[in-house]
Amino acid sequence: MRSQPLTGNYTVAQALAQLLAGTGITYRITGPKAALLIDPSQSRAGPVPSGDGVQLDTIVVDASRTDGIGSGYQGTPDWVYQRPAAVSVISREAIESSPTRNARDLLDNVAGVYANRSAAQNPGISVNIRGLQDQDRIVTMIDGARQNFQRSGHGATQRTYVDTAFLRQIDVEKSTTSGVGSAGSLGGLVNFRTFIADDLIKPGNQYGGVVNATTGTNAYNFDGSTAAAVRVSERFSVLGGVSYKNIGAYDVGKNGTIPTANTYTGTGDVLLFSGQEVFSTILKAEAQASDDVKITIGWLHNDSRYNTGNYDLTIARGGILKSSEQVANDTFTSALDWNPGNDIVDLKAKLYYNHLKNDTVSDGAFALTGPSNFVFSTLGGSVENTSRFATGIGALALNYGVEAFSDTGKTTLQRGFVSQTGTDYSSTLTGGTPSGNRDVASGFGTATLKPAEWVTLIGGVRYDWYHIAGTSTIYGNETRDIIGQLMTNPGRPAICNARGCGVAIPPTYVPIYGPAYYPAYNIDIDKSGGAWLPNFTIAFQPTEWLQPFAKYSKSYRPPTVMESFLNGGHDSNVINGYAPNPFLRPERGDTYEAGFNVLANGILTERDSIRFKTVGFYREITDYISFGYILNAQANRQYDTFVNLNGVTRMKGVEIEANYDARFLYIGGTVTRIDTEFSDSFTSPAGRDIPINSGRGAAVIFEQPKLRVTLDAGIRLLDEKLTLGTRIVDVSKTEPVLGSLRSGYDMPGYRVYDIYGSYAFDEATKLRFAVNNLTDVAYAPAVGANFYAAPGRTATVSLNYKF
Repeated sequence: MRSQPLTGNYTVAQALAQLLAGTGITYRITGPKAALLIDPSQSRAGPVPSGDGVQLDTIVVDASRTDGIGSGYQGTPDWVYQRPAAVSVISREAIESSPTRNARDLLDNVAGVYANRSAAQNPGISVNIRGLQDQDRIVTMIDGARQNFQRSGHGATQRTYVDTAFLRQIDVEKSTTSGVGSAGSLGGLVNFRTFIADDLIKPGNQYGGVVNATTGTNAYNFDGSTAAAVRVSERFSVLGGVSYKNIGAYDVGKNGTIPTANTYTGTGDVLLFSGQEVFSTILKAEAQASDDVKITIGWLHNDSRYNTGNYDLTIARGGILKSSEQVANDTFTSALDWNPGNDIVDLKAKLYYNHLKNDTVSDGAFALTGPSNFVFSTLGGSVENTSRFATGIGALALNYGVEAFSDTGKTTLQRGFVSQTGTDYSSTLTGGTPSGNRDVASGFGTATLKPAEWVTLIGGVRYDWYHIAGTSTIYGNETRDIIGQLMTNPGRPAICNARGCGVAIPPTYVPIYGPAYYPAYNIDIDKSGGAWLPNFTIAFQPTEWLQPFAKYSKSYRPPTVMESFLNGGHDSNVINGYAPNPFLRPERGDTYEAGFNVLANGILTERDSIRFKTVGFYREITDYISFGYILNAQANRQYDTFVNLNGVTRMKGVEIEANYDARFLYIGGTVTRIDTEFSDSFTSPAGRDIPINSGRGAAVIFEQPKLRVTLDAGIRLLDEKLTLGTRIVDVSKTEPVLGSLRSGYDMPGYRVYDIYGSYAFDEATKLRFAVNNLTDVAYAPAVGANFYAAPGRTATVSLNYKF
């Protein structure tokens, strides 16, 4: 039988009564943790048995329909507060309740997490977890498919393009694991999970769907989507959806001041080019090939169009330099789940392909070369299995498998960049986002042992391997070829007389040089390596509601395509600024964590609950990769390049996520406290320690502010049909300590107030409203640039209809 879904907090009796309503099944409580289900049609045959009964085999409960809804902060599911790890979830309820201009806005309420906004006009998402971001330090995925695209610039490099319309949940892991997804990661992962058919089809129905529409003030023009699923048969279903978002350039807040830095209109109110137009589609098919095999295939397409640029006071004398951008991001996924119902096999296999193309038409250095195309693709897959055993020392579960992926980057200029000497200098404009290939493979295994009901031991190890091979072209110092000689003095022969002959004066010549050029040199890159990466967790359960735990994990991040093949110049006036570093080493991390979970119900009333997770962490990173310089002997020239910093980079902090829900009221929030201590020097080609703040180091290394506190509270009225809430976010000042351009990335603290609410007309229709930045404060979001302000006061209204 299939029961109606159950959501919320209930006593055992209340829960059973609602679950069994209409089924004909009745129940009887037989003990503190036991109930007897009674089928009236069977009970006529005799009396209901009593006593100890019969020991049943393992019963597997599939709760996939409600794994995105729970009693935690902003609807966080309960399993987050039962897992001994630093994990967070952004639920579908939180996604629907927070109308956003961009999916990255959702991440700012997660403890320890920020979305970088140093390139605020670009809707791509760069995630910062515990002070780490970019260059695949944090793995970002859509349905498990890696999004490895990176493009260099003055700010964040890693960019993931995904819309909120089809997201069912966002999973955040704040340290690495011995499992799928952590290969090549230094500090965690974020997985954007999209709809499945059961999210849209109500129990007992053959089809279902959802329609969303949002509009608002401050250029929040329209954000609408629809998605539907059809159960073609008991074993096959299809899902599809389309969404469209049109957001204009917004007004910044009017209360306060921030640096303009040529990013605003003449009135200083509108952030230039801060609008976007996004068109997205989703298509999925789910097939139950047999009783124990399920196959899922999916395609998610995102087409984002936007502009970037600013006023240029030196070149255009007050004009605007603009780049028109279009990003087409296609993610293809396929998954196979095989669970024959025994303890040995629970196999999950996945194959995916991500292809992203970023077309740019620029008024700047690229203008004469025509459109530029940045293309990046990742092909990858994984196979894992879980086996369970009953041993003499407790229940044992083994998870083991492999994962691998291959990155391919290709950057081109439509018309090229060729000098009058015929030398192709295209890479001087594309080498910041260079072409190249990287392969990463990993094997892993994790053992989970419960020697007693109150203790859990988890130990795992993975081996990560990488290979990067290819050729990069750099350019040497300016020179000219001698193509002839020019006589400047004809000279004279020796003159003889009676006293003898004089001295002949030969003619004088000066060389005639051809046009200036920069000689090209090819640098072969061929690097590979690997590392064993153990982790260990111990968790206790002294009471039903409390779970302390501690964890250690080692991580390893090989250089990316960008770091390995960097070449070219800063713009068309600098041909020979950058070169790859053939001696670049992978980054290595050691992370120590300790924390506890609290999951308790019925504290003050029968229906209230407390969910609490706090984690303290300490991380050490060696060979952190930043910007420095290297001497290339072949070209006899110094180049800017990626280098390994000396010493140890340290990060430590505390993260708290908590929520109290009494149904008629709730109050929750997060606290993030972090301190970072980056290594501040690298070794020059001459063997000297060079401070990276000397002007020959990192342009900027992003650091999180030391403190952020988020408080979210509200009430539910009219039988919980009406919800009214408010949110306060308080962030301390941002003070980067490293980088020659850090003055553009320090900013004062700020406090932002939001209000929101919803009214459910019935089970199918809900109206939502929100006012973000209620006090219209002018501020630049943390982990960004102080000249990219956040939107001013914005009011939105949304209608959600499920059918």
